[in-house]
Amino acid sequence: MVRDSLFYAANFEPEVVRMFKAYDASQKDVAEKFKERALAITDEILTKKEFSSAGREEWFSVRNLLLGYDQLDAYARQVLLTFGRPFSYKFANTR
Repeated sequence: MVRDSLFYAANFEPEVVRMFKAYDASQKDVAEKFKERALAITDEILTKKEFSSAGREEWFSVRNLLLGYDQLDAYARQVLLTFGRPFSYKFANTR
């Protein structure tokens, strides 16, 4: 299986969900591990340079949201939670 940007983007949402679940359960150390995994995914996506400059800018914004995940309001949290969803649907339909 090719591990392109679509593959990594499709795996982004589950890591964010796990991060917030751990954080909400007061397991900050576990949440930090999932944050690091989500950051690694964004770094992998940005390294591949397969998105347009606008797409890359969005992933940089997502990366910044991840860095301050514990300070997000409900709206920003929802944005972060759903960001990977279109990629996971597309990945499932194209593989």
